[in-house]
Amino acid sequence: MVYQIFLQIKKDIIINNLIIFILVGGFGTRLKTVVSNIPKPMAPINNKPFLDYKIDHFRNYFPNNQIILLTYYLSNYIENYYKDYIDIVCIKEDEPLGTGGALKNAIQTLDLKNNQPIILTNGDTYIKPNYQDFINYNGDIRIMCSYKENTDRYGTVGINNNIIEKFSTKSKSNNSYINTGCYFFKKLSFIKSINKKKFAIEDEFEKMIKKEELGAYVYDDIFIDIGIPEDYKLLQREINEYEK
Repeated sequence: MVYQIFLQIKKDIIINNLIIFILVGGFGTRLKTVVSNIPKPMAPINNKPFLDYKIDHFRNYFPNNQIILLTYYLSNYIENYYKDYIDIVCIKEDEPLGTGGALKNAIQTLDLKNNQPIILTNGDTYIKPNYQDFINYNGDIRIMCSYKENTDRYGTVGINNNIIEKFSTKSKSNNSYINTGCYFFKKLSFIKSINKKKFAIEDEFEKMIKKEELGAYVYDDIFIDIGIPEDYKLLQREINEYEK
């Protein structure tokens, strides 16, 4: 039903405009000790769903662009909350497809053309980049990267002259760049060429750097992943300061 509403109201205005895809389908297992029975991106921060902050930050740069929420776990909760927003639409997976599979499913559902520019981002990270600068940066595909002193929870990336040279899995390391989970695609041929239904986009990036350049956009402001209780509580305490 959500997709049918989208077809009737908004499909005409998204073609050839940037589309923003937000991944909000995960189970949020690590956060369930403090937030249960609601999707992780809807966890309350100052009596407001976290996802609202994410959307508001995009709206500062793209006030009219279509936002597509890629849902699975407790999708009805998200669909009901945003049902009256004609510029926000949910596409629900029938089964968990992974970060890349969810995007490919949405691309096929919307029948998007190869030249359609998009942003894909995780729905559980608090970041405040200049998104206009991000999409105008050089390269057809780019990953937003952030420098962290403690990278225990994250895979790291090696960068040289704004090009990603390698990815490393999670390890006990420090002082490196991490993948923030925010990506820009100037065109969709890379995603469409992946002959899988379920896959993580991060795994495909690792294969890609052996064949062609993958751009790195260095972001040097706040980054909080609310996936663990400690960082979720940190954001709850500091949100008023961060939102100034």
